[in-house]
Amino acid sequence: MQLGAIFAAIEKIGCLTFTTLDTASGPPQIHSRIAHFLAGDDEGLYFMTMAVKPFYRQLVDSKKLSVCGIYPSGRKTGKDRNGMPLFEPGFTLRITGDVRELAFETVQAKADAGNAGMQFALYDMARYPAIRIFCLHCGKGEIYDYDFEKDHRHHKLLRTRFAFGGERFNRSGVRISDACTSCGRCVETCTFDAIAPGEPYQVISERCDECGNCILSCPENAICESKTI
Repeated sequence: MQLGAIFAAIEKIGCLTFTTLDTASGPPQIHSRIAHFLAGDDEGLYFMTMAVKPFYRQLVDSKKLSVCGIYPSGRKTGKDRNGMPLFEPGFTLRITGDVRELAFETVQAKADAGNAGMQFALYDMARYPAIRIFCLHCGKGEIYDYDFEKDHRHHKLLRTRFAFGGERFNRSGVRISDACTSCGRCVETCTFDAIAPGEPYQVISERCDECGNCILSCPENAICESKTI
């Protein structure tokens, strides 16, 4: 997946949760706030904060950032035929990676080249001189496209993992080892249509929710837990 497609998904969401690590105020603490990305290009994803804020100091100290968001809202829209919460189709997005602060000259050059986000940044920087621009230049993440009622396809999930800036990712889903005897119990318990019969059976990683049903049902302990992105 290209950064342009990732930024398009970000723009569809709007504001996301930005999470950083604070190690300067005692024991490490996680802090989150709502913010948005200004722009994206083939060098990364761009956002701003103020040099006087803890957010800025945390970015400078750790050089790490994690973001996540959901579209359209995450609110339940009723109940399904079993009386369970009903959610309309949508997607979540998450990215974890490394950030760096941009020099003013870089912001200016990107604005001069026609980057609308950077042009807005320059306008805002003229009003608020403490503004600083950061680039999420290296990272990995996932778009988790869900359709739990199968309104638009015959399976619930389509998980797309990605990486940029030289990062690499692990595929989603649990893994079935060669200890599998093809008994079929995992298929019987999987509600995500994420297991294909074979010798051994195979997990369709982009459909797997990692719910654990197959792991708990396997009599051979042949199914391994998933890895983080």
